Amino acid sequence: MDHLVRPLSPVAVVLDLGAGPGSFSYAGTEARVLALDVDFPDAAQGAWARVLGDSGAIPLGEETVDVVVCNHTLEHFPDCRQAIREIDRVLRPGGSLWVAVPDSGCLDDRLYRYLFLGGGHVNLFSLASLVEAIETGTRLRTRSCKKLYTGFVYLNPPDPGKVQYYPPRAQLLARIPSRILRTLLCWMNYAVRVLDRLLRTRLSQYGWGLVVRREDNSSRPVTDLARLRMEAGDANVCFACGDGHVEATLKPFRVLFRTFYKCPNCGTRNPMSPLRESSGSV
Repeated sequence: MDHLVRPLSPVAVVLDLGAGPGSFSYAGTEARVLALDVDFPDAAQGAWARVLGDSGAIPLGEETVDVVVCNHTLEHFPDCRQAIREIDRVLRPGGSLWVAVPDSGCLDDRLYRYLFLGGGHVNLFSLASLVEAIETGTRLRTRSCKKLYTGFVYLNPPDPGKVQYYPPRAQLLARIPSRILRTLLCWMNYAVRVLDRLLRTRLSQYGWGLVVRREDNSSRPVTDLARLRMEAGDANVCFACGDGHVEATLKPFRVLFRTFYKCPNCGTRNPMSPLRESSGSV
């Protein structure tokens, strides 16, 4: 996502759709960021403009946006296909869409929906169904795909002031001593990555991140997944804050027989992931 918004000029417009507090660092781009949501928290980032609105009826003119960011929000939209049609409408020709969603078939999303009674995920996606939903009847075509890894951050000790609003199953997290729960979560993240490497499972996968372009030629068929460009994923995801990191940007260190890193975002110590990914095809 960052590589789409970082090089934009000050006259470009980025639409953060379903922004909440801000789904990326607005300070990382010179473009004008328009944050749109049905409500905003008090701690929302300062944006060029904040607009109350619905994803199914974006209050912008046709072809007025250079980049749309739909980061972990499409699964929450009541009518995701109408939202996609609206994205197609407001994007300029050659404009880009970043969309990230959970894979409903993976452990992470299944566990989250079980504990939180769905957790607001009203749309369930596989990679194939996501691409089909984005491209059918639109001028949007998928350019590349990135595997997203989980940190299982929703299993962290809950805020005492908020745990009363958790579903009964999720309230069980508050009964586990915080130190023990955080230790279990730390090594759970490492263990699922070890199993993925040894057994070629997908236990550590969260979902998919797609880079999509608005093209003038709407007659091109839906993208063949076998030819879709797969970018290397960031397997080092902090269990405390959920930030994913490129291995080359980290400073690993040894403690006894294990290699760790400190999360650049929150400073939490995490074991280095044993997974190694390279670009290729799906």
